[in-house]
Amino acid sequence: MRALVVYCSQTGSAQTYADWLAEDLGCPCVQLDRLDRDGADADLIVLCTWFHAASMKGSKQFKAFMAAHPEKRYGVVGVGATPMPCDEWPESEIEEAFRRSFPAAEYPDLPWCYCQGNFHFEKLGALDKIAMRIYFRMLESQIKQGETRQVTALQSMREGFDGCDRRHLKPFVERLKKL
Repeated sequence: MRALVVYCSQTGSAQTYADWLAEDLGCPCVQLDRLDRDGADADLIVLCTWFHAASMKGSKQFKAFMAAHPEKRYGVVGVGATPMPCDEWPESEIEEAFRRSFPAAEYPDLPWCYCQGNFHFEKLGALDKIAMRIYFRMLESQIKQGETRQVTALQSMREGFDGCDRRHLKPFVERLKKL
């Protein structure tokens, strides 16, 4: 199997996961803008990207490539600031966000996984900083209404964090190796 990992990253988390995934699969890792050139020789192509405003960056370009090359196999790693699935952060919410970019009706068998990345406000672009300030205000109002889960989210984002952990990829890598 000839694999290729492509990535789209803003603060480095998606690139970190892409590098780890490429090491685990023994394949090259390139930026998403090289997909058309480097993807021709691959049997399996995995996109590592980040969630942004309820969608996944680069998903349109990746889906166009998928449509043009249906003979290939694909996978997606979505990286975000939300903690890994647990009681407070159910997997269903993460899957809902993933399915906004890759609807189940169109991509029922697309292997994917979620990995928590980092969040550092100072690394964001100007428009994203404005959007996050609005989001912080929204979380503050939800906290006042008794939503306790938002306390954790708001505090960790204000302080910044790095949630990247190679172990998050392990089940996904095993699944890809079985394709």
